[in-house]
Amino acid sequence: MQHLAALLAQRQREGRPVTYALIGAGRFGTTVAAQTGQMPGLRLAVVCDLNLEAARAAWAAAGVPGASVVHARTPDAVADAVRSGRPVVTEDLEAAAGAPVEVVVEATGRPAAAARTALTAIAHGHHVVMVTVEADVLIGPLLRRQADRAGVVYTLADGDQPAVTKRLVDWATTLGYTIVAAGRGTRFFPEDAEGVPEEAFARYGYDPDLVARRRLNPKMYNSFRDGSKAQIEMCALANATGLVPDKRGMHEPSATIADLPRLFRLRSQGGLLSREGVVDLANAIAPDGRTELPNNIAIGVWVVVRTDNPLLHEDLGFYGLPAAVEGQTAALYRPYHLCGVETPYSILEAALLHQATCAPLPQPVAEVITVAKRDLEPGTILDGSGGRYVRGLIERAEIARAENLLPLGLADGVRLNVAVGKGQPIRWDMVAIDESDFLVRLRRQQDAAWAEAAR
Repeated sequence: MQHLAALLAQRQREGRPVTYALIGAGRFGTTVAAQTGQMPGLRLAVVCDLNLEAARAAWAAAGVPGASVVHARTPDAVADAVRSGRPVVTEDLEAAAGAPVEVVVEATGRPAAAARTALTAIAHGHHVVMVTVEADVLIGPLLRRQADRAGVVYTLADGDQPAVTKRLVDWATTLGYTIVAAGRGTRFFPEDAEGVPEEAFARYGYDPDLVARRRLNPKMYNSFRDGSKAQIEMCALANATGLVPDKRGMHEPSATIADLPRLFRLRSQGGLLSREGVVDLANAIAPDGRTELPNNIAIGVWVVVRTDNPLLHEDLGFYGLPAAVEGQTAALYRPYHLCGVETPYSILEAALLHQATCAPLPQPVAEVITVAKRDLEPGTILDGSGGRYVRGLIERAEIARAENLLPLGLADGVRLNVAVGKGQPIRWDMVAIDESDFLVRLRRQQDAAWAEAAR
């Protein structure tokens, strides 16, 4: 197979670069724009954001002077600008997603907007790179199915933890290793579970200049702190690989890199797991809840593999992988992930190879359920991932369905009908669901397809 770099160079020589639209010009999207600005053969064609200043900043990050950027307000105006090679900004999501490009990168961070973007792009025959993982864990299989029918690619974004971990899983599976566990690192303090958006940046130690300059979203960053984002990302990984959580919320032990192959193995072998083939988290914070462990993997990803061949197990350790002294497990890992920086790989794999970096399987195996952060009164309006009232925990899909548990992606802006205690899961029947809501209708379609397949 020809290497992506060679294919990209060929497109550049032919004068027909791969074109993409960027929907959402926050921190992630702006980094994608900056990265592609130094890649001949790949051209950013249009940036869409409700905040035009942010959209223009994404173009500036890509090295395009502001004076050359045009503002288009209609689909025809956007399309004309793209065809003529003029950099364009717009607030019109559907105009940008339907523009004459090959790939649409969805980076709004808002599930409803992400779903509309993906469906519009697919309807226009465009590949979709989905950055908004919250949408993927809610309706990813439905979007994947729509893309398959249209003959286009739907994929999560390289550089984010689910796709980066999936590459390690694919490598190990191809070589015949058993996947014992796969996951990402976290930095999770006991009090983080009750965190609120107003405190998120202070908890990270971010100064106001950084927050303003990079246009950071307090609710999104609170979802990082309260653990919801890690649960969401591991659900996306589960649904792309068939790996499942060993228990609700996963184990998330305190772990250094060297601890990974010892902790993430079966209990019968001295580990934590009741089964192999799971997703989990490795916490950089020590069991005392205060101290950060040395040699941790807080912003990295890992996969623990097993081999029955003693020579191969010996070699994995010999060549530098952490390996359990007793047993058959070893850990592959990357101590970093590069959000936005690596996303062009997914753009190019979709456009040039017609391949997904990381896409959900036809039927989900895991769900992110909604759990109360604190005692909640009837009438409370839930505020979704990263909010004040609820957080997400991963659960096996069949359990979530059997217990009628509300997906976290639908727990934003809905009224609670009953009192719910801190730590209690919230069921569908505990909230006032608007069946006409766009996301609810899409989720009902996905659930109906799952039920049909299960018959």
